[in-house]
Amino acid sequence: AGRRRSGMGRRHDPALAAWLGGLNALGPTRREVGLERVRLGAEALGILSAPARELTVDGTNGKGSTVALGEAVALAAGLRVACYTSPHILRFNERLRINGVEASDTDIVGGLDAVEAARGAVPLTYFEFITLAALWHISQLDLDLWILEIGLGGRLDVVNVIDADVAVITSIGLDHQDWLGDSRDAIALEKAGILRPGRPVVVGELDPPSALTDRLNRHDGPVVRAGSDALRWTGDGHGTWHLQANNRRWADLPVPGIGGVCAQQNAAVAIAALGLIGAGVQEEALRQGLSHARIVGRFQTIGSAPAVIVDTAHNPQAAEMLARSLVQRIGAGELHGVLSMLADKDVSATVEAFRQRVEPVGPVHWYFADSTGPRGLRAEQLRARSGQHGACYAGVPEALDAARMAAGAAGRVVCFGSFLTVEAALRHIHD
Repeated sequence: AGRRRSGMGRRHDPALAAWLGGLNALGPTRREVGLERVRLGAEALGILSAPARELTVDGTNGKGSTVALGEAVALAAGLRVACYTSPHILRFNERLRINGVEASDTDIVGGLDAVEAARGAVPLTYFEFITLAALWHISQLDLDLWILEIGLGGRLDVVNVIDADVAVITSIGLDHQDWLGDSRDAIALEKAGILRPGRPVVVGELDPPSALTDRLNRHDGPVVRAGSDALRWTGDGHGTWHLQANNRRWADLPVPGIGGVCAQQNAAVAIAALGLIGAGVQEEALRQGLSHARIVGRFQTIGSAPAVIVDTAHNPQAAEMLARSLVQRIGAGELHGVLSMLADKDVSATVEAFRQRVEPVGPVHWYFADSTGPRGLRAEQLRARSGQHGACYAGVPEALDAARMAAGAAGRVVCFGSFLTVEAALRHIHD
């Protein structure tokens, strides 16, 4: 959920460019105890009570895909929808979409100006500032539904200043342990901080840690758990699939436009949440939305001869899901893997989770790339932490070029490790 540079395509309006320059100079994101400081800003902006139905999506992995799938189905059903997500990959404007269209520079500047005018002497971090700006902007619009993605954690995340009508927890994995805790139980309790008394929650985690199960058992609102009679699906990920949710059964649904082995799971969770929030989705809209859903950087194929699959996977759980998706999509054979990760990630466990799924069907040839920014990891350090052999490169473009050349036109290449890694790959191959 941290700061990201913007770019690719047209340049930002000078006013937005100036704002982003100032916000990026705020320094590293701080964590404060509680949301009282942020709530003061939200109260001054008049956004504590959402004028539309509001869906908050949290989890270690699968948040962005669940948001995109829910958005696509809701739009196909004719609803007016705002989505707020993080981080962006190519342009800052990706973070805020209104009816499927990225917010304009003018819209974003208007929100930032409103926050600056309202906050007084209240200090805000980068993420708090931009999130309050996004919430203020969408509060000015006539919308049916807000879909908000938690940036980090849940309990103390600025998005959690808004009371969710329906909460979604997609998965619980080990990531950001320095802020959230070093166990799935600790992280689960942070994620469960988005629950509200008496209000529904959808849990996509098939194997929840005991702390989450205990918390859900005490929740006094409706709880819909993936894998229960209230929410289950069947299908092999290749063809049509079947879903049981919201006291209905849908047969022969189309494959979601967002790929990967968890696409059906994420779609099922999104559909269940829309049902709980009262979004009347007819079958035709459901089918259309599933087919048209897209998201950048999640099991996305770019380029040709050879094509490259790029993914933002940067923790063990996500790497394992990426590996399963690769085996399902491309089968057996050697794989050329470009890896670039940040210094605060568990490189060893992430690479091991990937290898355990991929290596039984073919060898992996590794290409390690420097990562940029203050949290970046040098390729040599990355290789050492991974415990694998491979060549080191000054950046993702150089590593990609080497991997694609070695793979040949019909070869198989994957590039993953962070949002920055995907950004570099997209810019290089799309140029």
